[in-house]
Amino acid sequence: MNAPFWLLSLSFIAGSLLGSLLAYAFRKSDGGEKSETQLALERQIDRLQSRVRELAREQKTALFDNARKKEIVEQFPAIVQNLTQKLSATALPLIAVRLAKDLFQASQAGYFAPIENSVDYTLVAGVGFPSDWEGNIHLSADEGMLGLALQKKVIVTRQEPYSASGQRPGRLSLEKAGITPDFVAPIFGDSGITGALVIAGCPYRNTDERRYLSMLADLLSNALQNAERIEAAEMHTWFDPLTGIANRFYFARRFESEVRRAKNYMHPLSVLLFDIDGFKQINDTFGHQAGDVVLKKLAEIARSCTRSSDLVARYGGDEFVVLLASSNKERALGYSENLKEKITAMEIRIPGVEEPIRVTISGGIAMFPPDGQSTTELIRAADDALYDAKRTGKNKVAMAKASMLTASPGPSPDPDPNPASN
Repeated sequence: MNAPFWLLSLSFIAGSLLGSLLAYAFRKSDGGEKSETQLALERQIDRLQSRVRELAREQKTALFDNARKKEIVEQFPAIVQNLTQKLSATALPLIAVRLAKDLFQASQAGYFAPIENSVDYTLVAGVGFPSDWEGNIHLSADEGMLGLALQKKVIVTRQEPYSASGQRPGRLSLEKAGITPDFVAPIFGDSGITGALVIAGCPYRNTDERRYLSMLADLLSNALQNAERIEAAEMHTWFDPLTGIANRFYFARRFESEVRRAKNYMHPLSVLLFDIDGFKQINDTFGHQAGDVVLKKLAEIARSCTRSSDLVARYGGDEFVVLLASSNKERALGYSENLKEKITAMEIRIPGVEEPIRVTISGGIAMFPPDGQSTTELIRAADDALYDAKRTGKNKVAMAKASMLTASPGPSPDPDPNPASN
């Protein structure tokens, strides 16, 4: 027998008993003062009436709880499916926020995460919060319900006695910003707390909903951990650990794809292969740590000069390659000249070295289709052009099987005494 039917039956029995007692009391009444028996019956009737009302409330609550449990059972399979897809760590917060808002029928749901190089938290994704909060608001990580959840590493609800504590002057909290959360749940990544899920305006009893939020927080934590592990593995596979740009393996895959695309749509395609003039001398003079600094700085400059649709990769050693999609000869030469000028003007500070050093680059450009129909042919053509640029003076970019672009030599306080060495 389920709970609502049991309560309904008990209410019926209590009502019948109450009616019988009332009838008995009226039969015994003679219109005069009430006897002790009548007074006792009235007290019993009051108690029964109170119990009937209590049973009715319990019945209503049980019906509501059963309906709510049915909702949760129906919604959670879809939530699990959403949070177990292969998603990026940056996409998950917004998905979780929307799921939380629907699950708890809340007016506000948000994911707050630490601000880079700060101890404060900001809104990363939210629904129902002020439009200017995302990325702008700075909340103290040790204030209000947010602070308590982060410090205690547990879900905090509005009903808990300590949830209103810790409001110190000069520190901004959710409460001071006008938000009174119903729940704050810390979210865990592989390295600890990565953020917090905040729910406000929930119409349900917080004590009952806490366990559902705990389930959602666990799912989100697992999803974020999986996404971080996948991204870390991909980063190790596809990117150069020193410079942070794409590695040769990733470049090869992308290059094949771009060549196919260029063939299909008859688009031009350019590839620039370049290296650092006199890089061996830098390593020999200042050490390999200085060489690493130079490589990282060069990668940073190259990435800043390159469109998002193009690709910069470390090809090996001090050699870099740039894939310029849909780029003709003029654009490739313009890009190369701009990159070369920025690198020539760059001052590189080496730890322990008083004066900054400067470097120059030499490069070779190959074009699809005139210089090659495959990735192998194009790389060979670009490498031959790079050799020509080295052989004829360095600090220049040469076109494969075509005229060479020669820039005026930039300042180089450490000229390479052996041009053939690099």
